[in-house]
Amino acid sequence: MLPEPPQARRLSIEHRARSVPNRRPFVGALLFSVVFYLSLVATVGSLFAVILLATKASAIAFGVCIGINVFTWLISYLKRRGASCPLCKGTPYVDTGAHKHIKAERLFPLNYGTSNLLRSLFVQRFRCPYCGTPFDMLKKVDRQLRSGAHR
Repeated sequence: MLPEPPQARRLSIEHRARSVPNRRPFVGALLFSVVFYLSLVATVGSLFAVILLATKASAIAFGVCIGINVFTWLISYLKRRGASCPLCKGTPYVDTGAHKHIKAERLFPLNYGTSNLLRSLFVQRFRCPYCGTPFDMLKKVDRQLRSGAHR
């Protein structure tokens, strides 16, 4: 069997996703973001109830939903801000004004942070928009490499 050319090996290394050393901040950010989006759906539903029913109870429900929305948005934002890229320490779930990497990906109507949030939620992978490194949240962390020991 012929050895692999160095250029082909370099390309395959660039396309491999890294593991996330600490998944807890990312999972927390995903969980609270889902709660926030569900509270948005509840707010829209209560708005329709206010429009169609025009009762005091539906108005109170709408006001409560707005309060829950503000609270869940704040918690979601803080959790998304706490999930930082292991390499560049950027925030892949919050879109800042920093310059994006050429390999950064986004879904058209959304920004980079929301695109990464949805990608992480559905396929458990995301690409840091600031350093361009792909991450796989399901990939196991190689403990030998993490501790600094070489093979």
